[in-house]
Amino acid sequence: HIDPPCTAPKEVQSNMAWRSSGSTNEEMVDKLVEYGVVRSAHIARALRRVDRVHFVPEELQGQAHSDQPLKVGNVHMSAPHMYGCILEALELESNPGTSMSFLNVGSGTGYLSCIVASILGPNSADVQYGVEIHEEVIEHCHASIEKWLQSQEADTDETEVVPPKCNIHFAQGNGLNIDPMQGEARIGFDRIYVGATMRSRDLHKLTRLLSPNGILVSPIDSDDLVK
Repeated sequence: HIDPPCTAPKEVQSNMAWRSSGSTNEEMVDKLVEYGVVRSAHIARALRRVDRVHFVPEELQGQAHSDQPLKVGNVHMSAPHMYGCILEALELESNPGTSMSFLNVGSGTGYLSCIVASILGPNSADVQYGVEIHEEVIEHCHASIEKWLQSQEADTDETEVVPPKCNIHFAQGNGLNIDPMQGEARIGFDRIYVGATMRSRDLHKLTRLLSPNGILVSPIDSDDLVK
């Protein structure tokens, strides 16, 4: 079953895209909330906690909080309003004593994975995975996560617990080639996000990796996200 994942009220959908820029991360998230892109308090908190500036390429630092996609070589970040739609569509939740596994196919800079880890909390720290085809992007990802974690340690006002070492497992490869009979895939992932446009005929290669009642969000056959 496929649904449109971005369910902001219709009266704001035409206005929300590209308008959520800010001079700081806090201001950017305020705009995402104001325009109805982000409606869940726990998602807003995670977006405030994971500052986009730590993940953008150095030469684009000045545009870190602009509501636009950013790209240098193979390092690509979607616009903030897209991440807002993705996070709402994934229906993430953190419950004491339980865990939720997440697979990010085309994990890129690690920005989305860190936001998801921040939402799901330490109970899910060991069941977060990312697959990225470009080795240099994985290197950028690890460096970005380290910068973010260092910023968390330096923030004396931070009251939430950072998952230990942000224990997300990243691997190089093509997500469409994941063996459903190996590793965590044998159990199934509760949530999967695919960052690149996927052909509908390839969809089964990833839906077979879902756990029962799991959710997959991806652009399929176009730039529009489906769920």
